[in-house]
Amino acid sequence: MQKFVLLLSFVFFSLTYVSSSLASKESITECHSHIKPLHQERDKVAQLDGIWGLFEKNRELQGNSVLAINLDRKANSVIFHLEYLCDTLDGIPMNEVARYVRDGINEKGKEEFRKELIILGKSESDIDIWFEFLRFSLKNKERSLNLNSVIKTIMNAAPFIDSYVSMAIKIDRRQTDDSILKNVKELSSKIDIFFKSDKFMNQALTENSNIPYVDINESSGGS
Repeated sequence: MQKFVLLLSFVFFSLTYVSSSLASKESITECHSHIKPLHQERDKVAQLDGIWGLFEKNRELQGNSVLAINLDRKANSVIFHLEYLCDTLDGIPMNEVARYVRDGINEKGKEEFRKELIILGKSESDIDIWFEFLRFSLKNKERSLNLNSVIKTIMNAAPFIDSYVSMAIKIDRRQTDDSILKNVKELSSKIDIFFKSDKFMNQALTENSNIPYVDINESSGGS
C-alpha cells in the first residue's frame, strides 16, 4: 500500500511538472505573439534603411543623422526589451558568465577563484562585477512576471512603433516639413519616458544593465 501511495505521488509530481513546463512554453509563445505585429511594423522601417537611412537620402535632413540614429536605436530597444520580458516570464536563465563564475567558485572557492582570475588578467573591479552578477543571477533565476501585465506593456508600446512607422513612410514619400525634426525629438523623448514610467520596461532595462557582456575565452585563456 505504501509503495502504491509513493507511486501515485511520483506520477502526480511528474504530471504537474510536465503540465507546468508546457504552460510556461505556451505563455512565452503567447507573449511573443503579441510582439509579432510590432516586429512586422518595425521591419517596414528597416526595409527603408531606418530613419537614419531616410534622413541620409533627404538633403534637407542629412545634417540631423544623430537624431535619426537615436530614434532607430530606441525603437529597436523597445522591441528587444519586450522580447526579453517574454523570454524571462519564468525567470532569468543563467548565461555563460554566471555559469562560469558559479562553477569556478564551487570548484575552487571564492578567494582561490579570484586569484586565478587575476592571474588570467582580470582586474579586481571586473571580478567584483562578475561576482555581483552571479549573485544577481542566482537571485533572479526563478523570478516570475505576470503574463497579462507584460501583454499590457506590449500594448502600451504599440503606439510608439506605429508613430515610428508613420514617420518613416512620410519621409520616404518626401512629405517632409518643418515638423519632422520636432516629431523625431518628441517621439524619442516619449520612448525615454516610457522606459522610466512603465514598471516592466524599467525592470527589463535595469535587469539587462546588470549583465556584463564579456568574452569568457579571453578571460579564461581560450582562443
